[in-house]
Amino acid sequence: MREQLHWENEALRAEVAALRAENEQLKSSLARREEDAQWRAQRQGLVEAELSHLVRLRVATQRLHESLQPLELLDILQDLLINLVGSEMLGIFEREGAELVLRVSLGIDAERFRRLPLEEDGPIGRSARSGASWLEELMESGSAQNRTHGPRACVPLRLGGHVLGMMVLFGLLPHKPRLEPEDRELLELLATEGGRALFCARGMAAGKPS
Repeated sequence: MREQLHWENEALRAEVAALRAENEQLKSSLARREEDAQWRAQRQGLVEAELSHLVRLRVATQRLHESLQPLELLDILQDLLINLVGSEMLGIFEREGAELVLRVSLGIDAERFRRLPLEEDGPIGRSARSGASWLEELMESGSAQNRTHGPRACVPLRLGGHVLGMMVLFGLLPHKPRLEPEDRELLELLATEGGRALFCARGMAAGKPS
């Protein structure tokens, strides 16, 4: 009797050990499945974000060719900056000789920025003279002051090496603390495509009989 109980006990122990091993295998398999599901979800999120970004670029490019009227074109640029970049304080300037002339604006003191000399000692003037974009969050110093009183981004409207105008962002939407890399890519597209469209619109306007 004792021997039978001993063997039964050993068999139960072996069965429990087998069940524990099977349980560990199931846990490991479940963990791998969860990791795979997380990876797939992350991958899907990245793909969806990239598709959304490509759509934004496509929309911006198409809209810039909707008009050959300079002021209408600048209104389109403003709409793109509001809805695709997420700015609630901005100004778009055209270059006239040695000055930048404010054409359209939102949320800023338009009279203060009505005409700015290219030699202005600030990010707007420096960006207009150099043809290079200036982004406040990429600067090493002065961020707090610029965020409160000055521009967040200065982006020239360029045709080759010529600056035809400027897009200046003074503020972003409340839920948007900074410009993301996708925003910077969009701004660069607006700089080149917008500059080309503005050049064509100016040419059409100049060629019309008075």
